[in-house]
Amino acid sequence: MGQIFGAIGFTGGAVVMTAFLILGARGQWKIKLSHEGVIVAAFITGQLYAQGGETFSFVADMSGGLSQAIQSSFGSAGNFGAGAVALLMCLLIYGLKPSKFRNGLFALMLPSMFTAAGGIFDTLTHLISNLTGTVVA
Repeated sequence: MGQIFGAIGFTGGAVVMTAFLILGARGQWKIKLSHEGVIVAAFITGQLYAQGGETFSFVADMSGGLSQAIQSSFGSAGNFGAGAVALLMCLLIYGLKPSKFRNGLFALMLPSMFTAAGGIFDTLTHLISNLTGTVVA
């Protein structure tokens, strides 16, 4: 059996999810996302950005720059790894007063940070990658 929607591709999926994320976060008509829904949709969108390649490489560059800035702020004496940055971002998303814009922006960067962190974070990213690859490829 063929695909339901035809060929989508990672870039097409990223554009569709971006539109879904923006419309859902605004929630002004039929598509409405809760704060948690924005986080999940942004994480999946960020994963599609990573799989989309050069078109959306700015997100990986942005998250890498943020991660590097946090790590370097502790100087050479501090040992602040990529896993600590990923945990810090998760705490900021779930610990601060909900803001759809901030949570969406942070969640877009999470897949790149999770991949850099390794461990269970990387396993989660690979699982989502396999699922999105099955749906849009």
